[in-house]
Amino acid sequence: MHDAHPYSYYATPSVPGAAPRSRTITVTGQGILYVKPDTVTITLGIRTEHTNALEALSSNSKRVNAMIQALEAIGIHKEEIDTISFSIYPKYTYTNNIAVLAGYEVEHLFEITVKDVKTVGMIYEAAVTNGANIARELQFKLAHEQPYYQQALALAVKNAQEKAIVLARTLSLPLHDTPIELKEQTISSIHPSPQPRTTVLAASAAPPIQTQDVTITAIVHAVFTY
Repeated sequence: MHDAHPYSYYATPSVPGAAPRSRTITVTGQGILYVKPDTVTITLGIRTEHTNALEALSSNSKRVNAMIQALEAIGIHKEEIDTISFSIYPKYTYTNNIAVLAGYEVEHLFEITVKDVKTVGMIYEAAVTNGANIARELQFKLAHEQPYYQQALALAVKNAQEKAIVLARTLSLPLHDTPIELKEQTISSIHPSPQPRTTVLAASAAPPIQTQDVTITAIVHAVFTY
């Protein structure tokens, strides 16, 4: 795989009477780690409809309570279940461009934080069996990213140093292998992209969920002299 990051080599010609200037090689180093996630956030919800707003709300509340109780029964704590949106809105049908109120729709969405990624499929199954009919974002995360980022940062520095050494050897330059300048590029973990589109769940067990690695990337820019 070709390196997408450029390097620079500067050789300043000598000028009679001028003070000597340092000659430098500038490189970009990159460190990447692929880490198994230890946390998953799931967005699940319940949507109900009725011609009467109160009935739609009552039905939704009953199903929400049943879903939460089922999740708690399999080990999900209350503090790991957060409401992220709640809405009640009318639904209309149109006849000859005239809007006619057909009923009301209630939607209640929750974000569920899962500490054991192996239980994701079981959580979907419990939620769907007890009333959930909407699934949205599913994100794999790390509870503590910093130690992994520090490892990636160390790899990036080493990568920059290795590049500079290769360039110097190729050009027969007496490289000083400690950089005179080192800058960290602002970058953090890259998570698998969530799927924002709503999915309506069937009233059956959810399929097995395959985990995706979390990619931790660090980039540095280094300047070496020779």
